[in-house]
Amino acid sequence: MGGSYDWSMSAERLRRHPSYLMLQLTKRARRISADLVDDGLRHGHVAVLVQLVDGGPTSQRRISDRLGVDPSDLVTLVDDLERLGYAARLRDARDRRRYSVHVTAAGEAALRHRLEVAEEVEDRLFAALDAAEREHLADLLVKSFLHHEQGRDV
Repeated sequence: MGGSYDWSMSAERLRRHPSYLMLQLTKRARRISADLVDDGLRHGHVAVLVQLVDGGPTSQRRISDRLGVDPSDLVTLVDDLERLGYAARLRDARDRRRYSVHVTAAGEAALRHRLEVAEEVEDRLFAALDAAEREHLADLLVKSFLHHEQGRDV
């Protein structure tokens, strides 16, 4: 490669792209989170726990649909949560042929802890923003997210 390319100019151009900045902030958030907690939970696990706490026991299919996760990937997430003691598959009382996924007390506690960690991560990640700027950023991100979620049952 030639030695005359101005890499600093390239980095400056990249910083003008919100998608690039979001990716870099996501990487930084993961590093901060890893420094704060090492409980074996990934984002997908936390998303499943939120679904179970907020929505109550439900089928794997419904969780998969709500999160937009491939059903086979969801099976792996629920297997992991069961192994950790954070969730349990139980026969559905209304249809004994089916199972529903339930959150355990340990799962609720793990989720509470993870949400506390998320607050700390956000405080560190967005320390340069005041409360109004954080709220505005969140509003813009929600608006963009919902635009791409139109037509999905979320």
